[in-house]
Amino acid sequence: MAATGISGERAMPQWRVQLASFWRWWRGELSDVAQERLGLLRGAADVPQVAVDAEHVVLVEPRTAPEANARIEAGPMDTVRAGAALRSALRRAGETRARARLCLEHGDALVRRVAMPAATEENLRQVLGFEMDRLTPFRAEDVYFDYRVVSRDAASGQLSVQVALARRELVDRRVQRLRELGANVQGVAVRDAAGHTVQAIDLLPSEQRGEGETARERFLQRAIGGAVLVLFALALLIPLWQKRETIIALQPVLARAQQEAASTNAVADRLQRRVEDYNFMVGRKLATYPALAYVEEVSRLLPDTTWLQQMQIRSTGKTRDVEITGETTSSSKLIEILSQSALLRNPVPRGTMTRGSTPNSERFMIQAEAPPRALPEPRPLLAEAGSKAPSSRPVPAAPRPPQQETKPAATATLKPAPAAGKAAPAKSHAGASR
Repeated sequence: MAATGISGERAMPQWRVQLASFWRWWRGELSDVAQERLGLLRGAADVPQVAVDAEHVVLVEPRTAPEANARIEAGPMDTVRAGAALRSALRRAGETRARARLCLEHGDALVRRVAMPAATEENLRQVLGFEMDRLTPFRAEDVYFDYRVVSRDAASGQLSVQVALARRELVDRRVQRLRELGANVQGVAVRDAAGHTVQAIDLLPSEQRGEGETARERFLQRAIGGAVLVLFALALLIPLWQKRETIIALQPVLARAQQEAASTNAVADRLQRRVEDYNFMVGRKLATYPALAYVEEVSRLLPDTTWLQQMQIRSTGKTRDVEITGETTSSSKLIEILSQSALLRNPVPRGTMTRGSTPNSERFMIQAEAPPRALPEPRPLLAEAGSKAPSSRPVPAAPRPPQQETKPAATATLKPAPAAGKAAPAKSHAGASR
């Protein structure tokens, strides 16, 4: 008989259903492990089960097989002898603290499965209490009941729940009988029709379990539980405390290293600024060729039939121009000749071409760019200091351009062109005439 769902209830999102399912599974696994590992603290895990009727006390399911179905004739005995016999049977079964669980046979309890909405799982005990008179012939206040979730169907939003219940007066009477015999009742188990104990079902309320325990046992249990919690806290806090002490010990070392690094960086910055200031003028000087280099280059390239009358080197902004004026037999060939220079670039004619002062000669004016000289590859100062001592001249001079074997120029003074009617001299004094 299935219970009807709550009307008007909104369906939960799929991710919440999956998260709740995972949490229930994880909580159940932790609960099983805790019951198994901490059974001595809780006093309700894996203790012998005892069935009670009017005349007999039967050890139904002990932890050791030889004592199974050990029967004690409690009817003819008085309470003292029956209690001693029960405690002796429990000791033979491996239970030294007289703990036991009352076992109800199938005819003494009602076990059934019901279907409930998945949304009621958070408050399933309260919902079952409200629905008890509809699901069973009893009211909730007349019975002890417990439940376990057998399966969950996320698609239909239903739970399969196994419910076990027994009348209160029956349970109270048999629990009281066991306690009169000196047993420490830890719970009430239920057996199904096949004679197997229903797992994870305990009809006895938690506040009534273990009432026969002595004050010393309860104090010992609480002391062990407190010690476990203290050890757990220490296991968490000791590594943190050790890391904190290590960090505190390393703080002075780190501060000293940072101070030394800052001092080193300041010295390196000052040295770098001084090197840059020193190299500024040297770099400006090395970036441009001297005027004599242009005179030598032009003297080397011009043919012997050319007279150079004027040569100007002008700086316009960041660039330099070289302008030459003179007479030659063919001014068009000079452009091609000057294009082969390593110091000049883009030679172009300027002005109009006119006859020269000598026969078969032309006056020319050619202007070319003088690009800056390529500086040597810079090298870090600190890198050189580790391998060798720094040179007195941080920036070495660039190599001079290759020159053909020519006569050195004696002076940069330009010789005027010869008078008309005289032939142009040969290039024996080319350097001086240009």
